[in-house]
Amino acid sequence: MAKHKNIIKLEIDGPRITADKFTHSVKTFFDLINDVATDVTGKRKAVEWIVSVEKGSIGLCATAEPIDIPAKDVTDIVQAIEKGIQAISKRRKKRPDHFSDNALKKLFILGNITGLGDQGVEHIRIQTNGEPNELSPSSVAYVDDLLQTPTRAYGTIDGYLLALELRGRLNFEIDEILSRKRIKCFFADKIYNDVIKALRQRVSAYGLISYKKGGEPKNIDIEKLTIFPNDDKLPKFRDIIGLLAN
Repeated sequence: MAKHKNIIKLEIDGPRITADKFTHSVKTFFDLINDVATDVTGKRKAVEWIVSVEKGSIGLCATAEPIDIPAKDVTDIVQAIEKGIQAISKRRKKRPDHFSDNALKKLFILGNITGLGDQGVEHIRIQTNGEPNELSPSSVAYVDDLLQTPTRAYGTIDGYLLALELRGRLNFEIDEILSRKRIKCFFADKIYNDVIKALRQRVSAYGLISYKKGGEPKNIDIEKLTIFPNDDKLPKFRDIIGLLAN
């Protein structure tokens, strides 16, 4: 990677990287760096991340271009991301500057993608100006100590809709794709028909997520349910990169 103070690189290596793991890793990566950028500048849209892809193993470079902020703020964003990841891996006593609960949860999720047991993804690294920072279950374990209590935040759970329960408060369980754990999903009558149509299908549930200590989703109050298309209708790798670049 060419030397550039405003580039953050995500590297993903492994013998069998599925489309689900790739897209989830990339989305979590951008959620993380956007959250830190917002905290550094106080603006929700402080920079535009320009995406480029390296040859060989999956190496995705995000170059920060300022949107109505000083150039120094862009450098501060990249430095905050680098210092925060390093501080977590070294188990520093206090929370890294500019790392909100949401940013910590995203880092925790990204670091645990390599620990799911099927050997699909062997390495995930984030590199800025210095050496690559390897993310793994052990490198992000300290996040457990920084997130002392369960938190709630809006987000999305992806997986297969199972185990519909109509007694009491309406709910069903999603078999979450990456963690392989079942997450309880509460929903209102207004999306009942959508839920019935989605049984045994892969879905994306958006709403208010309650997290356990350490960033693991506990349950979600759903506001919107989206059914994924069949595999033969999913975008190809090149299409995904094109979408990210726009």
